[in-house]
Amino acid sequence: MDCKHCIYTSSDNRGVFDITVPIIDSETGFSGPAKLRCSVSPKGHAVELLEWHDFNRHLTQSIKSLQQRVSAILTFVAERQVCGNRNICPSEVIHIVEENSIS
Repeated sequence: MDCKHCIYTSSDNRGVFDITVPIIDSETGFSGPAKLRCSVSPKGHAVELLEWHDFNRHLTQSIKSLQQRVSAILTFVAERQVCGNRNICPSEVIHIVEENSIS
């Protein structure tokens, strides 16, 4: 997942926002944008995969293993609270995370 190329798309103004981020998987050949829904609160972060598209327009050989790897990445991003990182996130995301992560 290429977080440095994350694009903010929308927010509900209550700590939930959508982004689009490229995913490249060398093992399966998958390459394309993923739409994610991120939720932030003082209790933590959650990241959910809404959809993804393969730019190469081919069926991946091992879609289940790809789903497992993407799920693991999203869990890592949520647990490490990567969303809101000032070095890689769009300013809209930084602002939303800062406003909704305060206890």
